[in-house]
Amino acid sequence: MKQVVLVAPRHLALIEASAPAPRFGEVLVEVKATAICGTDIHIYTGQTSVVYPRVPGHEFTGIVEQVGEGVTGFSPGDAVALNPNLSCNNCELCILGKENLCPNGLFMGRETDGSLREHLTVPQSLVFKMPSHVSFAEGALIQPLSTVVHGQRRADIKSGESVAVIGQGATGLMHTRLSKLAGAYPVIAVGRSQWKLDLALQMGADFVVSASQGDPVAQVARLTGSLGADVVIEAVGNPDTVRQALDMLKPGGRMLGHGISPQPLPSLDLYRMYRKETTLMFPRALTRADFYMATSLVASKRLDLKPLITREYALEEASAAFRFAEEERLQVLRVVIKP
Repeated sequence: MKQVVLVAPRHLALIEASAPAPRFGEVLVEVKATAICGTDIHIYTGQTSVVYPRVPGHEFTGIVEQVGEGVTGFSPGDAVALNPNLSCNNCELCILGKENLCPNGLFMGRETDGSLREHLTVPQSLVFKMPSHVSFAEGALIQPLSTVVHGQRRADIKSGESVAVIGQGATGLMHTRLSKLAGAYPVIAVGRSQWKLDLALQMGADFVVSASQGDPVAQVARLTGSLGADVVIEAVGNPDTVRQALDMLKPGGRMLGHGISPQPLPSLDLYRMYRKETTLMFPRALTRADFYMATSLVASKRLDLKPLITREYALEEASAAFRFAEEERLQVLRVVIKP
């Protein structure tokens, strides 16, 4: 089979490898689509270190080709989306349903090989049947949607609460949509690219704020009666936007840090956070329950993933796909690679 291997930062190679066989409790999947996200770009550029060579990719879909002994509920031909978070299932955190925090966990495409190959095997516990109306490219976005579902569950948005979402990339747009589905009002989408803000309106945002046209903190204050938002979701992953998120919060508000930043936050005004009784949350990854809920959301057609796909490439064009995703970041939501 063919697979893409990262042999050094920004150096991908297409090589031949032996096709795997499923062991007990495993499913052999023919990969049909892999989406590239910011984490993949961090690995590709060397900002996130990995042991080379490494097969990248963790947002993916495929078709069940073969099932190992002991597998129930799946048959060859099933279209599936896959959870890339491997956990031990035996530690205290896994037993408590917090497998996203498993100290023995591995992440496909980072600690272990990922999905940019024609075939792979995964434990059946990580396999979810895809809704019939969803394409393989769209289904690859169920994984990032699962991380958004996890964050939304932590934020616990209540009907009538005001929500500001900073950053209208793929996960920011998902947060905008899910905040609206939770009953928030107003939902305020904050971003720099007008085309993304237009898409945010399609996703249900009540107002959009252009961060390139004036102070976004002041604009959010104006839209929330000068108090600020009950919940602010930071979906950029930058110290500057984290500070903006804190400044946008209403007293007693909650900030959800969804963006993953390789840069540390230089300082926090702890006294001001005390005076405002601020709650900070930084959700990590997802659980199987989140993946199940995300799949159900897509099945119900309450969230359309198709507008989030920017461009598609063949497996042989993986180098071009990663270059485009890195160099044209402001023009990209998700790039999808298909074997």
